[in-house]
Amino acid sequence: MNFRQWYYSLQICIILCGRLARAATDAGLTSSVTPTPVIGDPFSSATPAPGGTIEAVTLDSTSGSEAPTVVTEAAPATTVQPQLTSGGCLCDLTPGFCDIGCCCDTVDCGIANLSTVFTGCPQKAISGVCIEKWLMFMANVDASLVTVTDSLFCVRPEDNATQPLRAPPQYPGLGDSYHFSPPAPTSSSHSRGFYRVDDVIQTYFSSSTVWGLLRQPSPGAAAAFCINGNPAKFLRSASLSCTRMLTPQSCTTDPNFNARSYFSDLSLIKIPTVETAQVSDLLIPVTPLSDWPAPSEQNNSCVNVVKNVEFVIGYTGRGELTHVTVNVVLADVDPNQSLLQTHSVQFQLATPNSTSGGPIPAVGIKVGSPVIGRFDGELKPLNTLGVSQSGECSSDPRRRAPILFAHNTVTGCTFSSPSRDCSELRSHMYGILQGLATPDVIAMNSGSQPDWTRVITQECPVSPQETCESGCVLPKSLSIRVLWARQGLLDLPQNYILGAKYLFQCQHFKCPKSSPISLTTEVTFVDSTVYPEPPRGSPQPNWKFPFGFFTRGTAELDGHIVINGSVTEKITRGLMLLTALLLTGLELFNG
Repeated sequence: MNFRQWYYSLQICIILCGRLARAATDAGLTSSVTPTPVIGDPFSSATPAPGGTIEAVTLDSTSGSEAPTVVTEAAPATTVQPQLTSGGCLCDLTPGFCDIGCCCDTVDCGIANLSTVFTGCPQKAISGVCIEKWLMFMANVDASLVTVTDSLFCVRPEDNATQPLRAPPQYPGLGDSYHFSPPAPTSSSHSRGFYRVDDVIQTYFSSSTVWGLLRQPSPGAAAAFCINGNPAKFLRSASLSCTRMLTPQSCTTDPNFNARSYFSDLSLIKIPTVETAQVSDLLIPVTPLSDWPAPSEQNNSCVNVVKNVEFVIGYTGRGELTHVTVNVVLADVDPNQSLLQTHSVQFQLATPNSTSGGPIPAVGIKVGSPVIGRFDGELKPLNTLGVSQSGECSSDPRRRAPILFAHNTVTGCTFSSPSRDCSELRSHMYGILQGLATPDVIAMNSGSQPDWTRVITQECPVSPQETCESGCVLPKSLSIRVLWARQGLLDLPQNYILGAKYLFQCQHFKCPKSSPISLTTEVTFVDSTVYPEPPRGSPQPNWKFPFGFFTRGTAELDGHIVINGSVTEKITRGLMLLTALLLTGLELFNG
């Protein structure tokens, strides 16, 4: 053993002897010794690792000496029941040590008012059971019994609760909160003078001074039957279909089948406002596009029943309503059956005029727009013959269908008459085919001051000697031919009508016409647009191009194909001479 090894062995022996001497003179020694904690570990841990033990250091009140005690009982890993001290401070988890955030640990911390040191201290003492906050975040108890601090989650006993558990609220009866009639609009103050998207549209009945909402019937959630409580929404164009039951009694009594109930005395309010406001200057009356008759019962059939309803509402970019129109389509329906109704609400942006109240500039006709004619100074849309439900010809002008631009149609009906007068029969059949009269002129375009073009009418020849026995020359069909063309730029063409012809096909008939005959009307739109040639078309014979590299031959000269043989021979000789001269020049140059 060298000197260095001997020196280290002596030091170890001295240290061990000192430890044994100190242990022999120490008083109150127990048989269980706790190892000295490592620097950086806590003095005690109230929440050990799962499967470990809790080591708590307590102070002996009699001797004042520190008596370490080992608790060998394993604690649960999720909840901890803190030890209650004489002072009732539940957050004092480490006796003899100032717990961070424990506002009532005034003995260990040495400060009477810990709210000046710790944040979140309650104003009154907390009683009950507390656990660390991270172990629980929700309890199935009354919320008044729960107190949450920065680090603890405490629940007080029910006896000490200041507020008793409230009784569950009583649900209102069905009759108190639900009813089948449409609810009345509630009064509300509007801080803005315009409609926004999805706003309900206010209505007003002038005769009864009743406020309301514009409603669009819609199918119910469980069935397809109509529910009238659905309000129309601003800028939400929609078309909804639903079913209504029709009976002989409801045919004439149910307002849903009467066209006048959808526009009579009804006005829309220009901008949303309160019910107490003066609305006389804000009313926009609903304008019907026709005068529809009331429903009635005829021959075990309910006639003139509302089938389709369409509102068209105009609005400005500022969210104000400008106009509203309603169009209704009627139908003849057998009673005791279901009727499918369609209710539409369409919104159209109103285009401002260049001058207020000035004329609308003339523009081309849009496809599907009615064709307007002038009848003895009165402007009316052109129309075709009317057909009743049974297929017979109808003289009622309300049953005549309008002629729409660029829509070709063929309409027919059956006609019979007991009349024995040729003139009476002819007048009756002309009225069915053409209406009251043929137009004098028709509008070439649309606008408040359109251009007009003439109409050519070819009627049946009339003989003064004709009789019913010999036969009458009567119109059997009408062919309406409309000539139109596109004008203007190719990227923005405008449709203009150039003219129209009313051509009647005639035939001899003996009267009376007890057996039905077929009358037809045909509408044909003929496009006569002449389009310009494209800027890059096929090459023309007079265009001059250089010789093609791959197609060069003796029969080509400056883009022309030479047909004459003598000319071809001259061209060939000329090319051969040019080639010989070039070769000769090359030889002289090389020599």
